[in-house]
Order: sequence, then structure tokens, then C-alpha cells
Amino acid sequence: MISTKEKIGTSQMITLLMSTILGVGILSLPRNLADEVKGSGFIIIIISTCACILFGYFIYRVIYKFQNKTLMQISSNVLTKPIGYLICIVFIIYYLVNMAIITRIFTEVVKMYMLKKTPTEVIIISMLFVSAYGSRKGIEGIARISQIIFFLMVIPIMFIFLFALQSADFTNLMPIFNIKISEIFPNIFLTNLAFAGFESMLVLGIFIKKPKDGFKIQWISLGVTGIAYAFFTVISIAVFGQTETAHLMWPTLTIVKIIDIPGAFLENLDALVMGAWTLNIFISICVLFFCVSLIIGDMSNCKEINYFNYAIVPIIYILALYPDNLAHLYDLVSSKYVVALQATVIAGIPFILFIFSQFSKKVKKV
Repeated sequence: MISTKEKIGTSQMITLLMSTILGVGILSLPRNLADEVKGSGFIIIIISTCACILFGYFIYRVIYKFQNKTLMQISSNVLTKPIGYLICIVFIIYYLVNMAIITRIFTEVVKMYMLKKTPTEVIIISMLFVSAYGSRKGIEGIARISQIIFFLMVIPIMFIFLFALQSADFTNLMPIFNIKISEIFPNIFLTNLAFAGFESMLVLGIFIKKPKDGFKIQWISLGVTGIAYAFFTVISIAVFGQTETAHLMWPTLTIVKIIDIPGAFLENLDALVMGAWTLNIFISICVLFFCVSLIIGDMSNCKEINYFNYAIVPIIYILALYPDNLAHLYDLVSSKYVVALQATVIAGIPFILFIFSQFSKKVKKV
């Protein structure tokens, strides 16, 4: 059985989810949307945010009905034990793939902006081992760190980006409402990686101190994240224009170079932003490591789950090194197999569990 002695508060869970969601997706989302829907990208983000909040509500209803129950226990009760194992395996594959994607993109960014001569393998293995060790401290420790990082680093960095408004020309967004209804649904899949992370509530719901706040946690974390994505997408297109944004690899990081803070009381913004982003990536990978270890431990009925972290490091390492280059990596991220896997975990499984849980008896708390 998995110990449920650790409990995290509502505010901690909100910052934890936001730190998990705000990972590598924020770098390329403006480029992807500018390439596909031009200045109407923020419309796709709004629709995607609302859709994710809906699925977040499904997750909340499931974990509230089955309080103090793990993903394996919930899915086994709702859909039989064999299907429960299958769902857990899908989640494990999903988390392993996401960790590999996040780690490789992080490595490429670090090599481009900071450690140009450092081998890719060294950066990947260093990040994985540090994150694996960090996740061994438990979900409460990870949540505390995420709170500190979010309020001391992430919020101030987002405030700094407001100074980019002085270089913005919002006529670059025109025409805004030229997107066709038939283009909305296909382009929502562009935001899959950007919003990945909120579904972790299905795994981490067992640690929430107040399960009744589950939906509040979801809509606040997703709402704030959606606003942040919409802001960065709009500001990127307003500053660089639709065509140039579509050709920039990471528009969000490029904006940092044109920010001019009055009085110059802050210098070397690149290092400050990269430092905050690195800490945020660290939290994201820690959470995913913990989720995988928790699922494996529950499936094997193992009390000690910490050692699973190091066991899966080689798998993530191999997956992260599989893409030949950055272009190949983004081709894989947008491939139908990865998109289908993400859509299944983010939308399909929560919806199925919600529907079938309505016909299941409530399990007694433990």
C-alpha cells in the first residue's frame, strides 16, 4: 500500500500544478499557433483552457468520490483490475515520454544559451539524476519547493515580461477573427504539450488535504496558466509579427533580448529568466518522477517507491537521446502517436473514469 501520511494544502497543490504545466510548452506554443492560425492563437488558447477545465472537473469528481485512493485503486474499482493495470501502464508510458521530451528540450535550450560546449549526454544525465533525487523527498517537499520557486522567481519573471509591451505593435495581430470553425479542433492539439500536467491530479489526488477543493485547484491553476499562455502568444506576435514569430524557434526566450527596463536596475535578464525557467523545469520533472514511482509502487504493492526513480532514469535517458536533432524532436512531439497518447491521458481516461464512476459505489475511506 502507498502511505498517505503526506498531505499538501490547496495553495501548495495550485502552485505545484502550475509549475508542472508551465514547462517547455511555453517556449514553442506562440510559434506553433502563429504558424497555424496567425493572430488568432489566443482564441485557441481560450478554448483549450476551457476544455482542460472541463476535464479537470471530471478528475475532481472522480478523486472526490474515491478519496484516499490511488489511480490503480480507482481505475480497478471503476473498470475492473485488468483495465486498471492497463490505465496505469498508459500513464507510465505517457510520463516517461513527457519526461524525455522535457529533458531534451531543456538540454537544447541550455546548450544554445549557456553551455554550448557541454555534451548533450552530460546535461541530460545530470538533470535526470538531480530530479530523481529531488523527487525522493516526497510530494510535500516538492510542493514546498514549488511554492518558493513560484513566488520568488516565476511571478517576478512574468512581471518583467510586461516591459516588452513598449515594443509591441498590436496591429500585427490583425486580422484576429479569421480562423474557421473547422480549424479550431485540429489546432487545439497544438496545445497538448503546453497544458500537460493537470491530469497528474488523478495520481496526486490522494495527497490533497481538502479533496473538496479539487475543482478549485484545477480551474485556478489552468486559468492562470491559460492567461499566461495567451499573454506570451499575443506579446510575441505583437512584437515580432505573425511571419517572424512563426519562424522563431523559441519566441518567448527571444523576447527577453528586446526587453528594456527603465533605469537599467536589472542587467543580464537572460541569465535571470533562464535560472527561473531551469528551476521550474526541475519541479516539473520531479513531479513526473514521483508520479511514475507512485504508480509503479502501487501496481507492485511495494511500500518503498523511492528506488524506482533511479531505475527509470536509463529509460528516460535513451528516449531523450533518440531524436537526432531539435527539428526531429519537434516532429516527434507533433506526431500522431505522441498527440494520441497525450490526448488519451489528458482527455480520454478522465472522461471514461468520470462516466463509469457514476455507476460505481463509493469506496469507504481508509
